[in-house]
Amino acid sequence: CLLSSPISLSLPQNHPITCIRSNILKTTTMIRQYLLLATAYLAATATAFTTPSSSTTTIAFTRTTLPSFTTTRLYSEAEEEQTESPPSESTPQEENHGEHSGPEYELPSEEATDILNSPAFLKRKVDVLQSDIAAVEGEIDESMKLLEAGKAEWGQKLDDLQKEYQNIQDRMNKQTKEGGGTATVEVVRKMLEVLDNYDRAFGAITPETDEEKEIEQTYKDTYDLILKTFEELGVKAVETLGTEFDYEVHQAVMQRPCDEYEEGIVCEELARGWVLEDKLIRAAMVSVSAG
Repeated sequence: CLLSSPISLSLPQNHPITCIRSNILKTTTMIRQYLLLATAYLAATATAFTTPSSSTTTIAFTRTTLPSFTTTRLYSEAEEEQTESPPSESTPQEENHGEHSGPEYELPSEEATDILNSPAFLKRKVDVLQSDIAAVEGEIDESMKLLEAGKAEWGQKLDDLQKEYQNIQDRMNKQTKEGGGTATVEVVRKMLEVLDNYDRAFGAITPETDEEKEIEQTYKDTYDLILKTFEELGVKAVETLGTEFDYEVHQAVMQRPCDEYEEGIVCEELARGWVLEDKLIRAAMVSVSAG
């Protein structure tokens, strides 16, 4: 970039890029001189070996001046900058640094920074990134091949294990649900005796005074609270009056004549029945109409 760029760089004489460019120019000049000498030597040697002679031929070289070569614009500008650049005056800050003061402590100029943004540098950077991307894609392809090989070897076993795990989880959930339902059934059965006592008390006692009505209302509030708790637990009462007798949820205590309901229809509820979803907690004790 330093030798082929058509942009003229105006940098201080002691700038790192200036020093590097000067060294490159000197090295290039020396290489060209050596190439010219080697070319002249090879030409003379070839002439001596191709000239016919019966006697030993002596090869003599005359000291000649190397032909001059045309310097490029970049070289001439570099030489002019080296010859015309005035010596930089040391600032007080550089004098204080002493031997540590030098090019490495100077900030690069904006023109030096532009080199990093040049098309050639950016193209090289893109090439490096593309190479890294290709390497990563190769690693990904290799990993995918290993994954496919692992699936081919262990895929069926993994599927079977997954199905077995799902079945175990379903059984555990079912057992947990059934266990919870069983516990709820046992608790509700204990509470049914309390509800039966409330029902019998409400049917036997008729409050007359305001004080008795207030006491009855207190018991009714407690009764309603128990029913609300049953509802939250999913416990429901069995339908009785006016429904057809169902031996699965009804327990027939008696059968009597009834003008209101037809034969086989529940005409009276003696004790309320309860169910939890599809589980029967207690069958309802009823009377069935004989028609």
